[in-house]
Amino acid sequence: MAVALLMATACMDLENKNNSWSRTISGDMVTTNSESGVAYTDNASVTVEVKDITKPYINLLIEGVKFVPMMPDVNFLVSDIQFKLYPSNDTNDPLYGSWTFNEKSVVPTVGGVPREEYTMLNLIGSISDNGVVVDFDVNFGGVVYHATFGRNDALQTWEAEYDATADVVINPGTEGAMTSTDQTLVSFAQGNLSKQVVNITFKDFRFVAMMPEITFTITDVPFSYSEDGTQRLFNVASIVPTIGDQKFEQYTMTNFTGSVTNNAVLLNCDIASMNARVTLTGMINK
Repeated sequence: MAVALLMATACMDLENKNNSWSRTISGDMVTTNSESGVAYTDNASVTVEVKDITKPYINLLIEGVKFVPMMPDVNFLVSDIQFKLYPSNDTNDPLYGSWTFNEKSVVPTVGGVPREEYTMLNLIGSISDNGVVVDFDVNFGGVVYHATFGRNDALQTWEAEYDATADVVINPGTEGAMTSTDQTLVSFAQGNLSKQVVNITFKDFRFVAMMPEITFTITDVPFSYSEDGTQRLFNVASIVPTIGDQKFEQYTMTNFTGSVTNNAVLLNCDIASMNARVTLTGMINK
């Protein structure tokens, strides 16, 4: 893993009195026209360079960038991109030993010259021993293109399922408050580690004892990472779940907060239409 690789590299570099590290990875670059939805795939490569392994900055050389098939390949270099290292003791976690980065706007150099017309927006990605995922947008010729470079599917997905208990309080804070408890499964599916959104599915869930069990999903739920990288954190003002393909406004969740670690989940939300407060706690389903 990247942590072990960095440590081994550090030891080797200390012997060689050289604190730099670099690696080139070949993969596919997919660019999508945001207006037409047409996607184009071509071969590309990314070279990751760490000039000083004691500092959290990388250089990325992205070779083979093009937004339309007839465009010649362009090589983008972005320098001094700050990354965070997410170590984990759980080697089944795809974030084990990965570096992640997130830059709102970066001007690349092409042939040593800064090229503002190629300004990379929302440059996000992750790097591990297994590969590299890089996403960015470029406003090229008046059209926004979304570009994704990827290598190794295992790096691009995260899924987990937790055995959970849901405590639902109806009319919280009043004398008539009623609490019901139900067992459920809550699962998380993140389609791409470079996109900090996840789909959350609640299986066989109900808000009150007399209600039939339902399965519903909330999609593209944004999250952030804790400072040490061990938790995914949620804080969403309002979100509408779907049952099948249909949205159910009556189950709109507000004040959706919580966290997911490797082994535990904690979620809280309000269901305004039912005047209910839901607290869900669970452990990983092994």
